[in-house]
Amino acid sequence: MTFKLDKTKTSINQALKVIAEYEKVHGEIDISGNHQSNLNKLTSIQSDSQFNSRKCSMTKPTLRIIHHFACSGGTLISKCISALPNTFLLSETHPLSMNHISGKPKYLPSDVTTLARYAKVPDVEALAKHLFANNIKDTERFVREQGGLLVLREHSHIDFCVGTTINDSGVVFDCLKEIFDVKNLVTVRHPIDAYISLVSNDWVQFSPATFDEYCFRMLRFLDIYSYCTVLKYEDFVSDPDKHMRLICSELELTFDSSYRSTFSSSLVTGDSGRSGNVIEERERRPIEPDLAKEIKTSKNFKILVKRLKYSKDI
Repeated sequence: MTFKLDKTKTSINQALKVIAEYEKVHGEIDISGNHQSNLNKLTSIQSDSQFNSRKCSMTKPTLRIIHHFACSGGTLISKCISALPNTFLLSETHPLSMNHISGKPKYLPSDVTTLARYAKVPDVEALAKHLFANNIKDTERFVREQGGLLVLREHSHIDFCVGTTINDSGVVFDCLKEIFDVKNLVTVRHPIDAYISLVSNDWVQFSPATFDEYCFRMLRFLDIYSYCTVLKYEDFVSDPDKHMRLICSELELTFDSSYRSTFSSSLVTGDSGRSGNVIEERERRPIEPDLAKEIKTSKNFKILVKRLKYSKDI
C-alpha cells in the first residue's frame, strides 16, 4: 500500500480546522484534561508532515542504466532484464545519436529531436539533451505510477566509438544524474570477440580504425564508469541465474527465474548477433590473419585483458 503524505497533511489540516471552529462556538473544551496539549501535538504533527512532504519531494526517483559496447552481448542481457516482472527497458537510448539519419529524411513523426535536426534548429544538441531528459523524467514517472520499474540501455557506442575523439563522460548519465538516483551497471565481452562482431556488422565508426584504438576506447569507457560493477558476458552465459541475481541486486530489480523462458520474445533493438532462445556460450568467430597480427602487437589490448582478467590468447 502506498502511503501518501499529501493526503495525511490534508486530513490533519481538516481536523485542525474543525477543532478551531468548535472552539469559536463553544470555547476551549478539555475532555481529556489536556486538550491544549493535544492541540499542540496535532500542530507538531502537521509541521512534521510538512517537513516530510518537502523531504519526500526532494528525494530523487531511482533510474537504472546499463552501459556496454556494441556487439558485446548487451542485447541478450537487455532482453533478460526486460523479461523481469514489472520491468520496462528502453533500448539504445542516447540524445545525440545520428546513426539513424542518412540520405532522404525519414518519416519519424514522434521524434522531435530528429525533426528539429531536419529543420536546422540552432543549437539543436542543447535542445536534444533537454528533450531527452524531460522525456525520460516523464516516462519514469508514468511507469512508476503504473507499478513498474524503468531501465535504460545506453547506446554507449555514440560516446566512445564514433569519430576521432572520445567523450569525457557518458552523455546519458550527465543528462539524468541531477534528476535521478542512478543505479549503473557495466557489461563487457572479451575484446577480440566483440571487435570481430563489430567488424562483421560494419560498425567500426572510429578513427584510426584499428584494434588497438578499439581497446584504448574501451579502457576509457571503463575509466569513466570505474565506480560501476562490471559483469562479463561470458560469466553471464555460463550461469545466467547467478548473474541475473547480481544484476537485480545492483539495479534494485525483482528476480524471477521465468525470464529464461520469456526473454527471447522481448522487443529490443540492436539484435545483431547470433540470436536464439537459449542462453549459451558461442564459439569464437574465425580471426583473419591481419587481425591476428594487430592483436599480437596491440599494447592497449594487453592492458585491457589484464584489467578485465581475460585471457590474451588468440
